[in-house]
Amino acid sequence: MSINQGWPELAVVLVEPKLDLNVGAVARALKNFGLGRLLLISPGCDHLSDKARALSCGADDLLEKAEVFSDLDTALAEFKLVVGTTARLGKYCKPVYTPAQTAEKIAALGSSVPVAIMFGREDFGLGREQRRHSHILSSIPVNPEFSSLNLAQSVLLYGYELRRREHHNRVSDGNRLGKVGGGLADHAELQGMYAHMRSTLEAANFLDKSNPDHLLEYLRRLFGRANMSSREVRIIRGIMSLIDNFRKSSS
Repeated sequence: MSINQGWPELAVVLVEPKLDLNVGAVARALKNFGLGRLLLISPGCDHLSDKARALSCGADDLLEKAEVFSDLDTALAEFKLVVGTTARLGKYCKPVYTPAQTAEKIAALGSSVPVAIMFGREDFGLGREQRRHSHILSSIPVNPEFSSLNLAQSVLLYGYELRRREHHNRVSDGNRLGKVGGGLADHAELQGMYAHMRSTLEAANFLDKSNPDHLLEYLRRLFGRANMSSREVRIIRGIMSLIDNFRKSSS
């Protein structure tokens, strides 16, 4: 692979960005490392303002092509892998991968596979509901006594790690993971599976009614690490349907 090809199908997703200056600087970072797409979810700023264009330093084309959405389900539907970035390291945020480990996972899929790396609002990051859209979570190992990073700085670190792997020719578009089971499941398929799983497990009284998300968070992390194919998703949903039918016939 030529080192000039970049990652045309890789999207940086900014959730509720507040400052047009930051969006412009992120566009510049994308251009630096050949990251192809910029998605904005309910932005609180004008990404085409003069300030955004000034900070993009020539990456105006990425600002103009930015895709704007009002909800994550629609924005992420096509992606085969969604990486959520977080500074929170609680029990529901494990395992958490470094940017280098994350880039290695993305590189294993190949540059033609749609992948999204999601960043939260500048002052708060990704909320719990937003993190649930992630297949895997990633965190930058910074000084815990001063952990605040600018949004564009964070994007730069992931872009650098991806470019480094591309430079070392570790990406193959004829990848093994993309072919098993008819191809990787996209985000919409996985979200459908999680919704079906929740419905079935709730009906079977398997979940703690006072905190049903407790177990579901662990299941999301488990399946998110598995690089599930569309066929594997259908198998899991088939099992859920079997449980549904058995429960109905027994009632």
